[in-house]
Amino acid sequence: IEYLKRADKFLSKNSNLIARDKVRELVVKSIKKIVLKEDTNIDVKRLKGDLNSFYRIRSGKIRVLIEIVDKRVKIVAIVYDIDFRGNIYK
Repeated sequence: IEYLKRADKFLSKNSNLIARDKVRELVVKSIKKIVLKEDTNIDVKRLKGDLNSFYRIRSGKIRVLIEIVDKRVKIVAIVYDIDFRGNIYK
């Protein structure tokens, strides 16, 4: 799992709200649901419009935007941004 600078910055400033381990767990569960079609209890949704290659993971008021690259050979999840619900899509 790769984190972009924006996501790292949010995690360092808001470590009391969501930990890096929790984000990792959310990303792994979402990959299982999207790629492996497993029935996991996670709120993940593909975005529309310009962001149609991204998925959003909802955890309370926090949203995690990820992109899953290369589904067949190897799975790489890139965490593009983590922010609050009102700010993430801007």
